[in-house]
Amino acid sequence: MTNAPGVALDELAQRATRIATRRHQRIALAGAPDETLFLIRKGLFLSRAAIPDSHRNILGILYPGDIAHALAIPALDRTEITAASDSGEIWRLRGSDVQELQEMDASLARMITDRLAEKAARLALHNAVIGSLTGDERVAALMMELALRTGRHTPAGIEFEMPMSRTDIADHLALNADTVSRIVSRMRSKGLISVSARNSLSCRSLDDLARACPLADALARTYGGARLDSSQTAP
Repeated sequence: MTNAPGVALDELAQRATRIATRRHQRIALAGAPDETLFLIRKGLFLSRAAIPDSHRNILGILYPGDIAHALAIPALDRTEITAASDSGEIWRLRGSDVQELQEMDASLARMITDRLAEKAARLALHNAVIGSLTGDERVAALMMELALRTGRHTPAGIEFEMPMSRTDIADHLALNADTVSRIVSRMRSKGLISVSARNSLSCRSLDDLARACPLADALARTYGGARLDSSQTAP
C-alpha cells in the first residue's frame, strides 16, 4: 500500500497495532478473527501452513504493501506469516476499523481491493510457473521475481534479496531440495547469478534471467513492469 493517500495511511497508522519483527519471527493467522487485516509495511514475509504428513509449506511471498488476512489463506492448520528478512514491520488492523475507514474514504476501499486482486494475479502466475515450466525455468522465474521486486543497481549488477532457504525454495516451486541446489549451481556456473552478501544474490542483467524463463514478460508486468533491455545491464 505504498501508494496510499497520506491521510488514509495516517488513519490506518493511528488504528494499527504495529509489530516490529526479526528474521524467522512468526505471526499466527490461525485463531485471529477472520476480518483481521495484516498490512506488510517493511521487509519480506512468507505465508505458511502445515500440510498433513509434511512440514510447514510456503503459500506465498509477501512484499511491502501486501495485505494478508485469514479469509485469504486456505483453511489449513497453523497458518502463519514468517518474517524472511531482518527489521520487518507489520500493521495489524481490526476489521471493524478497516470497514469504517473504507466507508470514509472510497479510495482506500479501491486500494485494498486492488491489492487483493494483484495478489490473486500473482498466485495465478505462480500456478502457471509450477504447472508449465521445467525446474531450471521455475528457479529462474523466482530469481527474476525477487530481482524485480527487491533489486537495486550496483557496480556488479542487480543485487536482490534471497529470503528463502534451499528447502523454502523447493517447497515454493514444488521441487526437491537437492534439485534446487543443482539448479542454483548451474545458474552460478553460467554467470546468471552470484552471491553478493548474506541473504543477497546478484545478476548481471535481467535480460539474462529473462532468457532463462519463458514467462519472463508476464513476470515483468506482474512484478513491477521493469524493462528487459540493455538499460538493466550492469556496466
